[in-house]
Amino acid sequence: MWILKGSLFGLLAFAAFAVLFLRNYQVKDGRISMLALRSLTIHNPWFWSVLVLMICTCCVCVRMLEIPINVPD
Repeated sequence: MWILKGSLFGLLAFAAFAVLFLRNYQVKDGRISMLALRSLTIHNPWFWSVLVLMICTCCVCVRMLEIPINVPD
């Protein structure tokens, strides 16, 4: 379950940062060309690297929070 939860958190965080990043590449009328969008996303290796990194980081964080801490009595 922690893998699913971490993956969803990672995708959500990635989508939020991607939207903020792509807002910098708008032209005057508020649109971005499909060529620019493709070159910034699916044809960019950094795009895929950051996607994998965000998912892995969120999975690790969720797993660390779900590990029970044994407190001695």
